[in-house]
Amino acid sequence: MFNIDEELNRILNANFFSNMGKGGANTGSIIYIENVKKVFLEPSDADFVGHYAEVEWLPTSPTQIDPFYDAPKNSRDLVRVRMTVNKAVLAATKNIDKSQFISGPHDFNVAARNGICFAFRQYVTEQYYDLGEVWHDIVKFYYSGRWPVGYFKNGLIVI
Repeated sequence: MFNIDEELNRILNANFFSNMGKGGANTGSIIYIENVKKVFLEPSDADFVGHYAEVEWLPTSPTQIDPFYDAPKNSRDLVRVRMTVNKAVLAATKNIDKSQFISGPHDFNVAARNGICFAFRQYVTEQYYDLGEVWHDIVKFYYSGRWPVGYFKNGLIVI
C-alpha cells in the first residue's frame, strides 16, 4: 500500500543522481551506460549491448503520455498526492551537481529533473490504481542514485 508520508520521507533523504557513471553489471534487462555523452550524443550499439535500435526514451516532459499504462482520469485526491510528491522531488533535486548532466555545450539537467518528476508522478498513479510495478521499478533506480533514461522490450537503460 502506498504511504504518502513514508514516500515523502524517502524523497527527502534520497541522494538522487549521486551514483551516475559508477558502473554496474549489465544483466540483459538492465544496461548501465557511463554518462550522458555515451547515451545521448555518441551512442553506440556496443554500449547499448545491441539494443540501441529498440530503445524508447522515458518521458521528460509533463505533457507526454505514460508509455506503459492507460490509467483512468486522475481523481482530485490523486492529483493532490501527485502534486505533493512532484514538489518534494523538485525540492530534493534543486541543488544537485549539474556537471554530470553536461557534455560540451549540451546540458541534460532539465531533462533529468523533468524525467524524475514524471516517473514519480506516474509511480503514484500506478500505486493508486494498482496497475503494476513498472514505475515502481524505475523509481528504485532513482532512489539508488541512477538516472533511468530509456527502455526496450525487456529492460532499462540506466546511467
